[in-house]
Amino acid sequence: MSLLVNTLKANVHLAALTSGLFGILGLFSWMPQMFYMVYPSDAYLVIHTVAEISCMAIGLSVFIVVWYSWPQTQNSRDLAIAMVFLAVGLLDFAHLMSYKGMPDFITANSENKASTYWIISRLLASIGLLAAVYIPRRSKNPAFHRLYLLTVTLTTAMALILIVSLFENALIPMFLPGQGQTMEKIAFEYVIMLLNLLAIYLYGHRNPSQQSVFLLRVSLVFNFVAGMAFTLYSSAYDSFNLIGHVYKIAAYYCILRSLLQTSILRPYMRISRLNRALRSMVAKNMSLYKDTKDSERILQQAFIQLGATLATKHDLEAMLQQVVTATGTVFQCDHVYLALVENNKTLKIVAYISSFKPPERFQFDKCFMGKVFTEKKPVVIDNIEHHQERIIEAVRQAGLKSMVGAPIRHNGDVIGVLEIFSRKEREFTQHDAQFLSVFSHHAGEAIKNARAYETTVESLAELSLLYSVVKDLAVQQSPSGILTKIAEKLHNLFSANGTVAFIMHHRDDGIHTEPVFSIGFEQKEIDHLQRVFSDGKMTWPWSGLSAMDENTAGENERGLITMSVLMSRRLNILPLLASGKLQGLIVLGWNDPMQEVPPGKDLVLSTIASQTAIGLERAYLYDHFQAMALTDPLTRLANRRQLDIYLCREISRTLSYHRPLSLIMLDIDFFKKVNDTWGHLAGDVILQRMGAMIKERFRPTDMSARYGGEEFAVVLPETCLEEAANLAETFRQYIEAAKFEMDVNVITITISLGVATLESQSEWEDPKDGLIDAADQALYQAKQQGRNRVECHR
Repeated sequence: MSLLVNTLKANVHLAALTSGLFGILGLFSWMPQMFYMVYPSDAYLVIHTVAEISCMAIGLSVFIVVWYSWPQTQNSRDLAIAMVFLAVGLLDFAHLMSYKGMPDFITANSENKASTYWIISRLLASIGLLAAVYIPRRSKNPAFHRLYLLTVTLTTAMALILIVSLFENALIPMFLPGQGQTMEKIAFEYVIMLLNLLAIYLYGHRNPSQQSVFLLRVSLVFNFVAGMAFTLYSSAYDSFNLIGHVYKIAAYYCILRSLLQTSILRPYMRISRLNRALRSMVAKNMSLYKDTKDSERILQQAFIQLGATLATKHDLEAMLQQVVTATGTVFQCDHVYLALVENNKTLKIVAYISSFKPPERFQFDKCFMGKVFTEKKPVVIDNIEHHQERIIEAVRQAGLKSMVGAPIRHNGDVIGVLEIFSRKEREFTQHDAQFLSVFSHHAGEAIKNARAYETTVESLAELSLLYSVVKDLAVQQSPSGILTKIAEKLHNLFSANGTVAFIMHHRDDGIHTEPVFSIGFEQKEIDHLQRVFSDGKMTWPWSGLSAMDENTAGENERGLITMSVLMSRRLNILPLLASGKLQGLIVLGWNDPMQEVPPGKDLVLSTIASQTAIGLERAYLYDHFQAMALTDPLTRLANRRQLDIYLCREISRTLSYHRPLSLIMLDIDFFKKVNDTWGHLAGDVILQRMGAMIKERFRPTDMSARYGGEEFAVVLPETCLEEAANLAETFRQYIEAAKFEMDVNVITITISLGVATLESQSEWEDPKDGLIDAADQALYQAKQQGRNRVECHR
């Protein structure tokens, strides 16, 4: 991407330069009266001489720079360009000396002779720069020897000078007196310009972002525009000819700068990098010398650091890694491995330093560690190729040749192996094996200390968890809140890959589960578990669990259940049972099918399960009695007590924020007649349906309650009197049109409604009682005026 950006920037700069140079020529062409002029021959001769001498000096500088740097760079391309500009400089000298007004050069001077030298010089420069594109920087061709090229260059240049001087009349004329430059000369200029354009493209195609190449392309741009200037002049002494010479000087200068970079700066930078590399090598050798001299001190420090680490750290993995690191430092070995036995069947790598990652587990008969573990003593192997059955492919590819290993003991039993490898045969001796045993002893001590510390920490964590669970259960909160906190604590304690908790709802058609907490489980997994756990007692995924059976004894003694409901996970399920009912489930999920809750946690888990289940049961009972205390059992609306609580809260908001609060009191007209005619059961049904209609027809933000008997109340927060009256009238019309069906009978009823509104400026001594009394008075007025109407208290 950066190469594309640099290429684009280089091309933009070249385009801008070309536009600017052509712009200058355009000014002279479009406004000749202001810019164009023909200089006096004597004055122009001086200017022309200075310009050509500058070009010859730059060309000679190009040659000198490349000539003296060539032994270091051996750059064939730069040498070819230098020789071209040496010849161009000689031809420029011949062009200068042949100019009219200068002393005769070999033969009589003329403008045609000077123009011929000029065209040959420009052709040679353009062809040389174009040909240099195809010359490799380091060519082995003997033709690119600098003395040979110098001879060819000088011979060619002198031959061209003599041919033009002696056979001028036989050559194509470039300038005719009285006529100016010929068509042939202009054609040659166009050819030169095309060559320059082709060279610009080819150099840009090769390496456009390199600074030296960019300078060559800038030089070609100047040459290209200079050629256009030389085709435009009508007099050898006019402004176009002068501008062309200025562009030519700029082109030669860019060539010089480009070759300075490739012949002087680049070799210097290469030498500088080599110098830094040599300094680095010297510093490295000094460091190696120092390391060798201080080897005994390093060994002592390694044991001191190892002892300090084992004394202060309690992280088993970190301690074993420190043992491996110290072993590698002392033995100057890059391949050290420490493995512990697992289930008396395999060896598991727990710490290592190596250039490759070893397999996580090994069979005893498939590795060199197994040989050490089986023999229970240090083992030295001079050539591991003699034990093909124990070589793993990674060891073979690493080119390891010899090995030494020592057993790790804990309480007299071998529990692991420490081994090191070398790329040399017969690298280790029995002395090394005994010395390695010192490090394996340190590893055994580290394991002993870490396990003792882990046991203490685990016990403390379990006690802390139990205390935290009991403290959470002591605070009265919802069942979902209790289960969420307990599930989160278990998830953090066991570092499970996923945890989900379900509350069990016992209904007439069976158990229904509700997820209340999840982490690390996808929604489709939670949905699948929810379906499984809600499927009824015949398909519970664990054997013998009959949580719906109240006669089942000992459910609260059940422990953790392991199963695989999801094919990709191993699950540990903790049932929460209390009073013969399954109150909830906590599911711990593991991505590794070999992983689960560590053994030995049965007691703490059963304690947590029983306490949590009791807490859930208590929370259910509290929620149930709270609902009974605040809800009307017949209509399922709020009762009088809940209405009073809600009104107090809304009145406080009304007085604080200056928002209106309205209250509608409604009563069923002639309800006693309904009871007397169709019975009290029909009256109860009408009251139930009336409660449902009120909840359905009023807004979600409104609070409805059964005030007593056949009287209901609706609280409308932030509602003015007119709006409340409209809502009441709409509901009255709805009830008037409604049909209440009882068996084969259709009952129609009407209602009367009273509306009152509390404003922040109301002057009631007790706003709650005042609002209720005002709405009740409006209701009484509606009944007195014929019922089935809405009246407002104003």
